[in-house]
Amino acid sequence: MQHNNTFSQTKEEKEIWSLVAQSKKRVLESFEKRSRPHVKVEEPSGIFLREYIGSALKLVVLYVDLVGSTLMTRSLSVDRLANIIQTFTQEMSVITSKFGGQVLKFVGDAVIAYFPISASYPLVCNTAIDCSHSMIMIAQEAINPVISMYGYDGLQLKIGLDTGEHSVIQYFIDEKPYADILGYGISMAAKLSSLAGSNEVVISHSIYMGMHSSLRKKFSEVELDPRMWKYIDERFQPGVWKSRPLGLPAFGK
Repeated sequence: MQHNNTFSQTKEEKEIWSLVAQSKKRVLESFEKRSRPHVKVEEPSGIFLREYIGSALKLVVLYVDLVGSTLMTRSLSVDRLANIIQTFTQEMSVITSKFGGQVLKFVGDAVIAYFPISASYPLVCNTAIDCSHSMIMIAQEAINPVISMYGYDGLQLKIGLDTGEHSVIQYFIDEKPYADILGYGISMAAKLSSLAGSNEVVISHSIYMGMHSSLRKKFSEVELDPRMWKYIDERFQPGVWKSRPLGLPAFGK
């Protein structure tokens, strides 16, 4: 499928704005009805991973975190903080599934997701990048307008992406089995997100080389200080890459 916009390589603008509208409706309804968002994480990811327990999977891993969450814990009541975190995790989970990804788990205020690499590595890289940009768009255009009406500050995201081979393991809690993944990529995605500023995506060189050339124009190389960043090795040469300011499509405005 050919796409005329430069925002996304994998979805049309109409579809992106439809996802924004759906997200805004969910968030508005949850705040109006004062109901807690409910997202089942383990079920779809667990079903997928259980087929690969004891083997290795090549994945693109996405780690999305909230900027300033520590300050939130100090300034918001427990209930108001819970509303924000649950809204954030719900909407990030929904958008991940819309791009064909799986949500692995929530870690505090972060969401860890992954995209299995099938036949086309470039397509998976493009999809993960588009999902990352759409997450930022959902926060800006769907979540923030609603929560601002209820006295909350707007959410800002920081996202890290890396790829690699991951081991699929199984562990038990109270005799109930859970599937999980271990690997360098999942650790580095979290570390790369720590390099991101507000509403930025930081990617490894492997992701940069794998994605479409039109998407590369949206990233610039990060100057890494070896005294502060201890992960410079052959995997990261010549560096890691940070997204330029996101230009949102104008459709529906």
